Amino acid sequence: MVSPNFDIQMPWYLKQEVPEIVDKFRFIQQQEDLRLRDATMYPEESRWSLGVSVDEKNDCRNRYVNIMPYERNRVRLQVQEGSDYINASYIKVSVPTQSLRPGHYIATQGPTKRTWQQFWQMCYQICPQDDVVVVMVTPLVEAGREKCFKYWPSNETKLHVARQQDVGDADLEKSTFPSALDVSFESVTQEDHYVVTRLRLTPEMPNLAPKTVHHFYFDQWKDMSKPDEILPILKLSRHSHSVNGAQNPIIVHCSAGVGRTGTFITLDHLFHDTYDFTQSSPLQGYKHDLIEQIILQLRTQRLKMVQMIDQYIFIYNAARWLFQMEHPS
Repeated sequence: MVSPNFDIQMPWYLKQEVPEIVDKFRFIQQQEDLRLRDATMYPEESRWSLGVSVDEKNDCRNRYVNIMPYERNRVRLQVQEGSDYINASYIKVSVPTQSLRPGHYIATQGPTKRTWQQFWQMCYQICPQDDVVVVMVTPLVEAGREKCFKYWPSNETKLHVARQQDVGDADLEKSTFPSALDVSFESVTQEDHYVVTRLRLTPEMPNLAPKTVHHFYFDQWKDMSKPDEILPILKLSRHSHSVNGAQNPIIVHCSAGVGRTGTFITLDHLFHDTYDFTQSSPLQGYKHDLIEQIILQLRTQRLKMVQMIDQYIFIYNAARWLFQMEHPS
C-alpha cells in the first residue's frame, strides 16, 4: 500500500502576505492606466483603442459610461456595418507552462431593457455547438438600483427576439440579424446557492438549428465586493463546465461585466485548466505568480477585470483553501 504523500508543497505565491498581494494589485492597476493613457493619446493607432465603444451613437448600448470593450477583441454582432456593437469582449486565458488548455469566455455587461434582445442574438451567434452556458453573478437589483434587466423567462412562457431591433433612434442604431429567435422555458432547478434554468433558443429560419441554454443565476454576490463563501463559487464553476458545449465559450456577466465577472473567470480557469490545481502536485520550479499572470492577461482584454482589491485578495484565499482541501496534511 502506497502511503499518502504529505510532502507536497503549497505554491509560493499562495504563501504571500496581504501587503505583497496589495502591491501586485496596484501594479496591475498602473499597467492599465498606462494602456488607457496610450488609448487617449492615440485613439486610432493604439493597440488599446476603445474604438466604436466610445461613439456617441453607442451610448445607449452601454450600461455604464466608464466600462467599454477594447476595439481589438470586442464581440461584433452579425449585422450591417456600423451597427454591430455590443458591450462584450472575447476572453482567452492561457498562461505559459501552466494552462493545460486555453480558457475561452465572453465577458459582458448585464443586459439592459434596450440590449437584452441583442444579448440573445450574440449568445446564438458566438456558440457553434448546442449547450450554451450563461453564468450570471449579480442580483437583478441592489439597493433599489437595477443591475441587470430580467432577460430570460422563468416560467412556462417564451420571449420573442426580433430579427430587426431598434436600440436607439437613428438608422445606425438599428440591427438586422440573420433570424428572429424564440427563447423558451424548459425547466428550472434550485441548487443550494444558485438557480439553473434550462432554456431553448429557436431561430425562425428553418435552416438554423435550435440550441439549449443553461442559465446559471448566482445572486449572492454584492457589487464591488468579494463573495461571502468560497464553496458555492467552486460548485458553480464545476457545474457550469459540466454542461457547456466543448467548443463554446462560457458567457459570464455581472452588471458591468468586469469585477465579479473577472473574479469568476480567474477562479474558473485556475481551478479547471491550470497545472497547479488539476495535477497531483504543483509545477516544480514555476517562478511566476499564477494568479497575477491570469489577471494581467484579463486586464489586457477588458477594462477593470477583477476590479476591487477585496476581489483580488479573495482569489488568493480561495486558491489557498482549495489547494489545502486537495492536499491535506
